[in-house]
Amino acid sequence: MITAGEIIKNKREELKKDLNHVSSDTKIQKRYLEYIENNQFDKFDSDIFACGFLKIYSQYLDLDIQKVLALYRRSTKTRPTTSKKSNILVKRDKVKISPKLIGIITLSIFLISVIGYIGYQIYKFQKPPILTVSQPIDEYISEQETIVIKGNTQASTIVEINGNKVEVNDSGDFESEYTLKQGVNSISVIAWKESNTNQKSNVTLKVVYSPLEIAEIEEEEVKEFILILSISQSPSWIKLDIDGENKISQVLQPNTEHEYRVESNFTLVTGRVQNTSLTVNNEALPISSSSQSGIGQLTCNIVNSELKCE
Repeated sequence: MITAGEIIKNKREELKKDLNHVSSDTKIQKRYLEYIENNQFDKFDSDIFACGFLKIYSQYLDLDIQKVLALYRRSTKTRPTTSKKSNILVKRDKVKISPKLIGIITLSIFLISVIGYIGYQIYKFQKPPILTVSQPIDEYISEQETIVIKGNTQASTIVEINGNKVEVNDSGDFESEYTLKQGVNSISVIAWKESNTNQKSNVTLKVVYSPLEIAEIEEEEVKEFILILSISQSPSWIKLDIDGENKISQVLQPNTEHEYRVESNFTLVTGRVQNTSLTVNNEALPISSSSQSGIGQLTCNIVNSELKCE
C-alpha cells in the first residue's frame, strides 16, 4: 500500500527539488521533511504537529492535501497500553496496645505534622510557581497572524509573555492574544510569585507563521525549465551552450537523450536538423535551418518566467 511519505517523496523528486531547497522555502527543518518522506511519524511530538507539517509540505508540492492526510491516518495506528498491577503482601503482626503507646504515637504524629507544615511552607516560598502552557504547542504552525496563548499557574502569580504582563484569575488561568511575524516566532512565558521575585518559571515556545496565500505565491514564482535534446537515426554534430557555458561540442550518437536545466538562455547548433529534436518542459521547439548549409540553429531566452525563442 502506497504511503503519504512515498507520494510526497516521489513528487519532490519529480520536481527535482532537494530537501535543503524545500526546507528553505517552507521554513520546515530538514529533519522533519526526512521524517515525513520516511513515514517516521512516531518521531513527531504529536499528531497535530505531524498533520501541520504534512499540510504545508503537500501544499508546497501542489498535492491533494486531503488525500495525503487520509493516507497518513490510514497508516498510523494507536497501540493500547497495558499496565501491570503488582500484588503487595502485607504481613500483619500482633501489636500490644497500651495507653503509654497511644500517647507516644499521638505526640509523634503532632510533632511530625507541625514540622511538616513549616517545612512545606518554606518549600512553597522558595520554589518557583508551577507554570504550564496549554495552547499553542511547541513548534506549532499557524496560518493565522494572531494566535491565543493559554496557560495555568498558581494564584497571586505575575505572568509575562515576551515582556508584556498578562492578567491571571483566581484559579491561576491566563489567556492572551499574540501577533506573529512571518517565519519562526520565539515566545517566552515567565511566571513568578509576588512574594518571591527571585524564583521564576519560564516556558519558551517556537511558533511558525506560514500564511497560505504567501506560500501559494512563492510556489507560482518558482518555475524550472528542463531542456531535453534527442538524437535519432544517425550521428549528428551538436553544439549546445546553456547560460553562457558550453555543454556539448561533439558528434552525438543516435538514440541518445541529454537533459539539462536552463536558468536564463541557451543556443543550439546542429549539423542534421532532421535527426535532432529539442523539447523544453515537454514542449517541442522547431529548429530552423539554412537552405544552403543545412545547419540548424535555435536561440532562446527566459524572460519573466516565459521562454522566448529566435
